[in-house]
Amino acid sequence: MIDWRWNEVDIVESQERWYEAKSFLTKKWKQNPENLKILIRLGFFCWYVLVEEDCIGGEKLDSNELEIMLNEVTYFGLTNFMENEDFLWCFGYMISQFPYYFGDYEHWEEKGISMLKRAYELCPDDPVYQYSYLGSLPDSGGKLKVELQQVQTVLEDRFQGEGILSDYFKDVWQN
Repeated sequence: MIDWRWNEVDIVESQERWYEAKSFLTKKWKQNPENLKILIRLGFFCWYVLVEEDCIGGEKLDSNELEIMLNEVTYFGLTNFMENEDFLWCFGYMISQFPYYFGDYEHWEEKGISMLKRAYELCPDDPVYQYSYLGSLPDSGGKLKVELQQVQTVLEDRFQGEGILSDYFKDVWQN
């Protein structure tokens, strides 16, 4: 399980200094592409700003640049981290939620769900992986209520820090 705290990034993200955050994350990833935390934070950053573009304040970024970077880190992760549960979970979640940012909708929706399933298979007792996978399946509503309660018990510990990744999941799953 990754510690998502990263003060330099958390501060600029919370202040909605998107260009600075993107530049910093991109530079760090180019310097150390094998660092999974950097890869996930950069991928999530691009995805989040694309998805929430109309709802967030601060600087506006070029959507095309964000999509290019999102696809670059996605393909790098698919090549290098397909047996890592954190990669599978986070990118599987992003892909299954908004597959059209990754290419052919049906192909990528299926790919995202299969990544969530694999993360769950690798760590079947992890409530975040379990809830994310079950939530991607049709007709899993009743079971999800029980699973959500389990996720809520680990939210604060699992998503420490003030960055957009931590804030996003605490916000989405707290209610």
